[in-house]
Amino acid sequence: MKNVLLCCLCCLLAACGKRSPVPRPVDDVISEGLLLRGNSAEPESIDPHLATSVSAGNVLINLFEGLVRLNAETLEPEPGVAESWEVSEDGLTIDFHLRSSQWSNGKPVTASDFAFAFRRLLNPALGASYAFMLFPLENARAVHAGELPMDALGVEVIDEQTLRLRLEEPTPYIFALLAHWTAFPLPEELLVKLGNEAGRGGEWTRSENLVVNGPFMIEDWRPEDRMLFIRNPYYWQSEEVALNGAVYLFISDTGTEEKAFRAGEIHVTYTLPRHRLRHYQEEGSDVLRVDPYLESVGYAVNVQHEALKDVRVRKALSLALNRKQLTDAVLYGVREPAYSYVPPGTAGYEPAVLLEENIAEAQQLLADAGYPEGQGFPEVVFIYQTAQDSQRVAEVIQQQWQQVLGIRIEIENLERQTYYSRRRERDFDLCYFGWVGDYVDPMTFLGLWESDAGNNLAGWKNEAYDAQLQSAAMAGDERMSALADAEAILLDEVPVLPLYFGATQYLIDPRVKGWYANRLDWHPLRAVYFE
Repeated sequence: MKNVLLCCLCCLLAACGKRSPVPRPVDDVISEGLLLRGNSAEPESIDPHLATSVSAGNVLINLFEGLVRLNAETLEPEPGVAESWEVSEDGLTIDFHLRSSQWSNGKPVTASDFAFAFRRLLNPALGASYAFMLFPLENARAVHAGELPMDALGVEVIDEQTLRLRLEEPTPYIFALLAHWTAFPLPEELLVKLGNEAGRGGEWTRSENLVVNGPFMIEDWRPEDRMLFIRNPYYWQSEEVALNGAVYLFISDTGTEEKAFRAGEIHVTYTLPRHRLRHYQEEGSDVLRVDPYLESVGYAVNVQHEALKDVRVRKALSLALNRKQLTDAVLYGVREPAYSYVPPGTAGYEPAVLLEENIAEAQQLLADAGYPEGQGFPEVVFIYQTAQDSQRVAEVIQQQWQQVLGIRIEIENLERQTYYSRRRERDFDLCYFGWVGDYVDPMTFLGLWESDAGNNLAGWKNEAYDAQLQSAAMAGDERMSALADAEAILLDEVPVLPLYFGATQYLIDPRVKGWYANRLDWHPLRAVYFE
């Protein structure tokens, strides 16, 4: 089968770019069980502890599998490598019983592989921005801060088929969290051999070295071009996987991707150019999908900036925004304006307060901060990664703030790697910040803004906010209300300026089945098949 799929890949490479009539690549490869998908830009990493982008996540959920996984349709946690588990009466201890499963090199997946991976993620030397995902584990924060030794972490290998996790406090969303790629096992023997226990060398993630435990593995990887997956025969459920493989094409330009779909070069696009959305809507096309998405988009604010460190200025910027005009004019009404940071309805959550828009109050706050009608306001530069909406959104907001407050922001368009580097180093005044939920719970959004969270781009610290999140963990039936009180603090301090909530729009060949609409936009290939 490897040779057949490689042959198909070669044919695909030859066909792409041509505009000849049938046969088309999407037709040719269906009989071989090969899916062709657009996946945006090249993933910044396929190391589960260093990857942060959606495009990387789309790859990782097919290469690896954790103790639990999410149901492809409902997103409910279900058994993965662990076939069963028991939770203690106080909710603080979970014993996972692993099924007999193997790595793609035929060696067994063990409880030690999970323990090794969890300790690696929390090793401060690694500098993983997603380390906070495992903070529910006992002593995880202190271990990550270097205040306690690694053996104090609440992870215990009872035997190679039994893993015990001890939690700091009851965590209702723990199973959804453990389905995230940051909680995947890692082949300890391989990483130790390549000297990358806590480094960024990436040797172990090279396609010729990579060992995985998920339903697919990498057969061919052409950087900045495409990645070929083939079905992993060692996966514990391999016989139930319908696809034999998939090609993920790295196409950053959305217009190019849409043309490739029309030419029959891909079955599913990553997204769709906004200006083409209307076309597909008006013709009632059966290839268009617009699905709800657990995403909150806004501007992160560097609270160390000369003017932006003043909360009155941040409030003025928020009050002066016309979010409805923004979503209607730029986003064709597909996105909902955001008057909170957490999308309402996330696991039943509702915000306690909502942001307002008030021009008079915005102008007064700016004057109180020492910048009447924008006079003397220092330079503010907004950075964003090249994308279909970011520049137009920035231009509309630039115009709104100029007209209402008399201030002007400068807009800086950065290529992907530079953008992520500047963002990581907090080398910005305002920064585009779209966050897609990692699991369906408000904490996937609110946890970002804790003082020691790795993805707290603003550098904002608020003891009352941190304490409120901590108290919410012990609030039982009142947990959602306690989280809403925490968000009220965030919205009052506005280290992030919420703009709009998410929706996905993309094109899909009607013959592709098992590609379910869900709020995480997770589409594991183990569930996909052709009709």
